[in-house]
Amino acid sequence: MSHSKFTESQSARNKAQQSLKEELKKLKKEEWHSPIDLGHGVVTLNKRTQKRFARRLKLMQVPQDLSNKTVLDVGAWDGFFSFEFERRGAKVLATDVWSEDALTNFLFAREKLNSKVEYRRIDVHDLDPNLIGKFDIVFFAGVLYHLRYPLKALESIRSVTDGLLILETVAMIPFMHEKFPMIGFFPGDKEACSSGKHWGICGAATMSWLKEALYSAGFTRVEVKYLSTMRLWQKFVALITNKPQGGRGIIHAFP
Repeated sequence: MSHSKFTESQSARNKAQQSLKEELKKLKKEEWHSPIDLGHGVVTLNKRTQKRFARRLKLMQVPQDLSNKTVLDVGAWDGFFSFEFERRGAKVLATDVWSEDALTNFLFAREKLNSKVEYRRIDVHDLDPNLIGKFDIVFFAGVLYHLRYPLKALESIRSVTDGLLILETVAMIPFMHEKFPMIGFFPGDKEACSSGKHWGICGAATMSWLKEALYSAGFTRVEVKYLSTMRLWQKFVALITNKPQGGRGIIHAFP
């Protein structure tokens, strides 16, 4: 490529990048929650967040090749994981109870990525195989501990899971009795936000509760894939504060 053509190409890329940044700035009513690469060097969040999400993907052990797989992303919000699953070859349905501004963000990213991810506004408790079918993989990350009826949600998720559930949530880490299946009271986000009753870890449950709840919901095999690496420190903090702590937990469950 000649120097003049390279300069023209670079100039075009710079203009495209600037144009996309301006569109993104005008759009920003709802904060982005995930680092979506929109192309032309524009990512919705900073490099630190990009590294954190890349680590989450690795820890959740999502298959690299999802060709010919159907994936349900429950609580998709911005669509970061939905678009990543599509990039890996899957046919994806994204669901959430988006606010209007949050849905606008999702649709903006979908357009810029030329994505074919399907989407439906549906509550996790209302998931029904007669309505949306069953999926090879159901992805359920960062949602369970926000819910008023977590066991009901897991039952609904089981009804649409045909192969694998990937669950990522906040697990309760108490000083004692961690092997007991217990869960913190949580009235759901709406009431918690208005009353202040979120306890710092929302509706976190012990890993024992999570496993027993998955079996009760109808899953037959449950594999814990990740526990917080700071668990011993968090147990100490729980002791001196007299309050359970929370850490990331990842589980794969099979029908």
